[in-house]
Amino acid sequence: MEIVLISDGPLPLDSPVRKLPFFFPARLVDMTDVSSRTVGEARVAVLELLDASEAGLTALKKAWSSIAEIPVLCLISSKDRREVMQAAALGKPEIVERDTPLAVLVRTVRSKADYDTASGVPDTVPADVREAYRKGSAFLEGLALSATDGSKIQIKLLNESANEILATLSHYGMAPWMDAIHSHHSATYRHSLMVAGMAGLFARFLNWDEAGCREMVAGGLIHDIGKMRIPLTILDKSGKLTDEERAIVDKHAEFGREMLKPRLEVPFDIKKMAIQHHEYLDGSGYPDGLKGDKISAKVRLMTICDIFCALTEARAYKDSLPPRAALEMMRNMGKKLDTAMLLKFSDMVLERAFGDISRAPASEDA
Repeated sequence: MEIVLISDGPLPLDSPVRKLPFFFPARLVDMTDVSSRTVGEARVAVLELLDASEAGLTALKKAWSSIAEIPVLCLISSKDRREVMQAAALGKPEIVERDTPLAVLVRTVRSKADYDTASGVPDTVPADVREAYRKGSAFLEGLALSATDGSKIQIKLLNESANEILATLSHYGMAPWMDAIHSHHSATYRHSLMVAGMAGLFARFLNWDEAGCREMVAGGLIHDIGKMRIPLTILDKSGKLTDEERAIVDKHAEFGREMLKPRLEVPFDIKKMAIQHHEYLDGSGYPDGLKGDKISAKVRLMTICDIFCALTEARAYKDSLPPRAALEMMRNMGKKLDTAMLLKFSDMVLERAFGDISRAPASEDA
């Protein structure tokens, strides 16, 4: 399933359409390039009229038959007479006010596309793993909405997701979970789901109590909340980031602090995982340069899982590292990481029963 986003040039910075790839597989198509070839098998078209030129609209009118057979949602401001007239001059799109809450826009697109996040999960994945994946993905979608509109984080869904993910990991191991999460279109979501699973398994390997293991899964789901503030043009960039773009990505821990500080519903230890998972024991990390005992065992565990997952994930701009190579790179980080904990993590990963945790090919979307 895919949706096409249609705009005259790059999507305007204040367009809510920019957020839709957090929720659906999506491609941006320029108004002047709309055709049966570029639209392909898309189920829905979302048209942004903000700043549309007459030349762009003329080209779109000529190519309207390319999208006439699928639902077309057209975003306008009814207060803007020019946009109202532009929309009326097109085919028969469904008009959506640009200031419609993002949650409503997402629900509308989902209903038109009949989209199920788990539709791409292989048939070989057990039903309860599929359901845990669906619930975890739903939580991350809610988290993205919360980051946008300031609504409360769905703690009940977070806890249910953590419980189901941990249960399926304990029963089946990591391999079916990886098969499920690699079907997600978003690299950001895949990473959070992978870290959540890895952190829960590692906590169990360390014989932490059940509540502690569930909390690590929950922390993995929420640890990158700050990335919800980073433009998708940077998060999903297919090439190497520039220094300026890297600096923006590195702000995600600070963004996480800003977003979580007023959220009294989020447990304190989970907040610390989101804010501190890039801190290093030698004080060279960020955002606060914490050292040694200032970094809790839970954060140390999250940091190890986060780094390992990042190294073993395939992206459009890099190959995945085999587990042994990733572990060797982490050992070479020396005193930045908890060496005793890293040794135990290596023992877990290299156990034959742990399974192949990096089987998926490189994704096309980063």
